[in-house]
Amino acid sequence: MASKEQLRKITIYCDYYEARENEGLKNLSQKTDKNFESCENCIHFTEDRRCELDLIDKVLSSLAMEQDLKS
Repeated sequence: MASKEQLRKITIYCDYYEARENEGLKNLSQKTDKNFESCENCIHFTEDRRCELDLIDKVLSSLAMEQDLKS
């Protein structure tokens, strides 16, 4: 299972991330704030904490490979 930090980082690189409407976010600035972007807020994230497009592991693998290239 990906950590909360990883779930936030994935949204930067995932072409399919789409934030769901969240009634808990009261104003527009909260809805567009980068701090709230996370797989947990994506329309493709299911109640059983999985990506219905099965992209979490793929994106994390790409991130790991990118980090290897930088070092």
